[in-house]
Amino acid sequence: MTVRDVAEVCDVPVSTVHHWAVRGGGPPSFKLGKHRRFDAEDVLAWINTSKAARGRSR
Repeated sequence: MTVRDVAEVCDVPVSTVHHWAVRGGGPPSFKLGKHRRFDAEDVLAWINTSKAARGRSR
């Protein structure tokens, strides 16, 4: 998945996804040449983990 794809799925700005990738806190990513990419399964797992963590903190 591209940065733009992840931004759309997570309903956040592209800049937020770039920030996650550089500073941590988002789904795992990797560089393919100069382009950042995300594995779709990793993104879905990260979303599910984030949702579960939010549910516990309420």
